[in-house]
Amino acid sequence: MKKIASFIIVIMALCGAVRAQGDYEAFTFSQADYLGTARFMGAGGAFGATGGDFSALSTNPASIGLFKRNEVTFTPMMLNFNYTDNYYCGTNTPSQKFKYTVPQAGIVSAHEIRGDNNWKSWQFGFGYNRIKDFNGTLRTNAVTHNTLMDMVLNHVDGIPYNNLTGDGYLAWNSWLIDTISGTNDQYYSFFSDQDIAQHAVVTRSGAIDEMVISVGGNYNDKLYIGGTLAFPFLNFKEACSYSEEPANQDNINGIRDYTLNSEQQNSGTGVNFKIGLIYQPVDFLRIGAAFHTPTYYWKVRDRFIRSMITHYSNGTSSEDSYNNYTTFTLTTPLKFNVNASFLIAKRAFIAAEYEFEDYSKATLYDDHYDYIHENDAIRTKYGVSHTLRVGGEINVTQGFALRAGYRLKTSPYKMGNSPYDNTAHFISAGLGFRGKIMFLDLAYVLRMSKDAYWLFDAYGTPCEYKAKTHSVVATIGCKF
Repeated sequence: MKKIASFIIVIMALCGAVRAQGDYEAFTFSQADYLGTARFMGAGGAFGATGGDFSALSTNPASIGLFKRNEVTFTPMMLNFNYTDNYYCGTNTPSQKFKYTVPQAGIVSAHEIRGDNNWKSWQFGFGYNRIKDFNGTLRTNAVTHNTLMDMVLNHVDGIPYNNLTGDGYLAWNSWLIDTISGTNDQYYSFFSDQDIAQHAVVTRSGAIDEMVISVGGNYNDKLYIGGTLAFPFLNFKEACSYSEEPANQDNINGIRDYTLNSEQQNSGTGVNFKIGLIYQPVDFLRIGAAFHTPTYYWKVRDRFIRSMITHYSNGTSSEDSYNNYTTFTLTTPLKFNVNASFLIAKRAFIAAEYEFEDYSKATLYDDHYDYIHENDAIRTKYGVSHTLRVGGEINVTQGFALRAGYRLKTSPYKMGNSPYDNTAHFISAGLGFRGKIMFLDLAYVLRMSKDAYWLFDAYGTPCEYKAKTHSVVATIGCKF
C-alpha cells in the first residue's frame, strides 16, 4: 500500500467539500421557526396582530404597542425530544436526541404619555428570542453499491493523470483510483461496483438566538406601531461519523474498513430591522402587517475538523486529522407578514398570520471568493416558502387560560429538486395561570417535518428522513 497518508488526506478533503459553505448553509441559516415564551408557542405564534407578548417582537414589532404595564418574562425550560426515522437504501434506522434549552428572556417597559395628545403611550423592549433550533440526530446503516470514491471518479473523468489536481491527484497517488488499461484519462476505483456496508451518524446542535431592541407606540388605542433592531447570534455544529467496509469480503485492495469523523462549526453575528403596525378599526378586530429586512451575517466563522482511522488487512492502522478555517458573508431573504386577530368579549381571541419568504434570494459572498456556483445552486434549488400561523386563547376564569395553535411552513424546494419537500407542521397547546403580578405559562409543541440528506456531495442515494420533535416549555413572568 503506497502513500497511506495521501489516502487519508483524500477522504478528508472529499468530505470537507461536502460540507463547505454553500447552498446548504445559506438555506439552513436563513430559516426561522420563532420559538419563545410558552404563551407564544402554545397559541401557534399567532401574536402578530394580537400583541402583548414579548416573542412577537421578532414577528411583528407593533405588538409592543399593546403593552400597558411593565413586564418581565423568562423561559428557563424548553425540553426537546427529537425522534427521527431515517430511510436509506431500503433500510430504516431510527434515531433520537434529548436537549434542554433556554429559548427566551426579555423586559418591556410601558410609559404613559400625559397631556392632550392622541398618543397614549410608548414602549421599549429588550431581550432575546430563539428563532431556530438545530438539534437533531440522523443515522444510517445499509449495504449499497455507492461509495465515496464514486464522487471522485465523477470529477476526474476525462482529465489525463498527469494533469490531475486537488482530490483527483491525491486519490491517484494513494491508489484509490487507477487508469483503465489503454487510457490515460479514464479511471476506476477498487471500491466501485462492490457491496459496501455504510454506517453514518450525523448529529446537529446549536441555534440562532436573536437579541431584540424594540420601540413602539399606541396612537388613540387604534393604531400601534413598532420597530425592532435585531442581532441574531448564529451557533451551528454538525458532526458526522461515516464508515465503509466490504460487505461480503475481508478487504478491498488491502483496506478492511475506514471511519471518517468530520465536524463543521459555524458561528457569527448578524443584523436586521423589522417594522410593523397594527390597526384596530373596531373593538373586536385587529389587523397588522410587518416587514423584515434581509439579515446580514458578516464574517461567519467556518471551521472544519476531519480525522480518520483506517484499518488494513495486515493488521496495521493509521490515524490523522485535518483542520480548515475560513469565513464567509451571508445575506438571507427578506420577509413580510400580514396578521388578523378577532377579540371575543375581552376573554378570548382567535388569530391568523401569513408570512412570505423567497429562499432563492439568499446570497453568499466573500472578498476572496465569488461564490458564483454556490449562488447559482441557491437560485436553482430553492424558491418561495409560505408560513401560516393560527391560534387562540380563552380565559376560562380570571386567572386561568387555555391555548391551542397550528403552524404550517411549506417547502422552499423548487419542484423536482428534492425527493422530500421539507414541509413542517407544528401542533401546540398550552395553559396559563395569572395573578395580579406573577404569571406562569406552560406549552406543548409537536413539530413534524421531512427532508433528504446526502452523505456525500449530493451524489448517490440520499437519506430520506421524517422527524418528530416533542417540546415542553415553561415561562415565568411578572407585570408591574
